Amino acid sequence: MHYYRDYKIKTIRDVYRPAEDSLLLADNQLVKEGDTVLDMGTGTGIQAIIASEKASHVLAVDVNPLALKLAEENTRLNNIGNIELRESNLFRDLKKKEKFNIILFNPPYLPVKGKNMLEKAWSGGEMGREVIDDFICEFKAYLKSEGGMQLVVSSLNNPGEIMEELREHGLSVEVTAEQKISFEKLLLLSCFKHGNK
Repeated sequence: MHYYRDYKIKTIRDVYRPAEDSLLLADNQLVKEGDTVLDMGTGTGIQAIIASEKASHVLAVDVNPLALKLAEENTRLNNIGNIELRESNLFRDLKKKEKFNIILFNPPYLPVKGKNMLEKAWSGGEMGREVIDDFICEFKAYLKSEGGMQLVVSSLNNPGEIMEELREHGLSVEVTAEQKISFEKLLLLSCFKHGNK
């Protein structure tokens, strides 16, 4: 069992446990009162649970059915009623009409290949960018006109290039928080359509 503030977060072996990257995002979420939120790759549900404090509705998705079962258990454990859970590989099982004020994503970003479902939670393929690049190609279609997103990346992913790509998508980009750990630096990118934050 993990504890974050007053929340209890149950963990299991086959689902990514909250670590430094999870806490970097949890500590620095930019969710505002009444927002609709998409928690991409929810894992234990920690981001959705934190976001639910201010959000009117949180959609939490994950490709791993075990993660969704665990996130549902953690939602019940903390008596939260405004989180919807859905199995989806990135945006595959979302409808085009579903739009959000903010999308939160702590993606697989390590430059390795994952074999099983747990390893895929941190394995981003070559340069750790496979899932991040797929996400960047699609996420803007799911944002409300004033929307934005927060994305965890690593110094191993060439974050400068990622930031430039996001700016080319017409977004303002800033590093909201960063943390040095062993062999890399984690950065939290906060990206909004110009003029919104």
